[in-house]
Amino acid sequence: MRIKPDQLTNHFSKGLAGCYLVFGDEPLLQQEICDAVRNKARQEGFLERDLFHAEGRFDWQQITASDQAMSLFSSRKIIEIRIPNGKPGKEGSVALSQLVANPNPDNLVLISSGKIDSKGQGSKWFKALDAAGVCVALFPLEAQHMGRWINNRAQSLKLEITPEACQLLIQRTEGNLLATAQELEKFTLNGAGFKITAEHIDDNVGGLARYSNYQLVDTALAGKASHSLTMLYGLKEEGTNAMEILWVLSREIRLLITLINHPQGIEAGFKQERVWEKRKGYMRTAAQQHNSHSAQQMLRQCEAIDQCVKGVTKANAWDLLGALIMHLAGKPIH
Repeated sequence: MRIKPDQLTNHFSKGLAGCYLVFGDEPLLQQEICDAVRNKARQEGFLERDLFHAEGRFDWQQITASDQAMSLFSSRKIIEIRIPNGKPGKEGSVALSQLVANPNPDNLVLISSGKIDSKGQGSKWFKALDAAGVCVALFPLEAQHMGRWINNRAQSLKLEITPEACQLLIQRTEGNLLATAQELEKFTLNGAGFKITAEHIDDNVGGLARYSNYQLVDTALAGKASHSLTMLYGLKEEGTNAMEILWVLSREIRLLITLINHPQGIEAGFKQERVWEKRKGYMRTAAQQHNSHSAQQMLRQCEAIDQCVKGVTKANAWDLLGALIMHLAGKPIH
């Protein structure tokens, strides 16, 4: 049986299954769902736990032995198996299938795994687990759902967060749930009921380096070409990855194109794209410096830098980033 992560509480109200498989690419969600299963199991008397990391030359006979072993304290037991690559192999497939085919009522099986592709989900072992217990698939949250997740998270931490702060946090953490959760938890030091504003996110999220990628982009958008280059090479000296800078630059250039081409004008574009008030001035300045043609030229520069960073071309990525920064600041190098 497959359920969504937000259906777990309702599922628990009907009792525990004998087997759980939690798989996907969201480490934070996986950790929290496995914690929830373990906590519920302990409430039901599963007081012992055998943990196995199934990777490399793992001996799957250990799982069978654990399942058949008598408990030292006559309590029920959790058998937890972690399969990082989502591929148990031939021996593991047989062991897992047998484990759920003849379930031990005194044991609860909890399996966590990385992403399992469509071929893996069509395998015998996966189908056996799906039929015998509960499968929870984890997918990266889409942008339109991140806001709700952040608000719920803030509420659980007894914090408040403004819509602008929420949007800026999504941008700064690039959809990484673990990073987002860690940033929110920092604000709990301010006490229950603390209200997080966009200014708090701007001041506190984005790293402890002398410069940040976001400051670099805003400086270039504001037309400060010389200072932008200083920041770019400062980031290089601090060990910032060129691809990280390119990601932020390309995103802002695409936003600039959307604003320039908005049929109802740039102000309507701000509202549609939820541009933070503090950043509107930067974007207005950039919109005056550029038109659709020059913005598309900058996108092509982004593509060239991407190819360079990936080793397809032999140009210097930082020189190309410098040229892009100058172009964005309204001082293109010809």
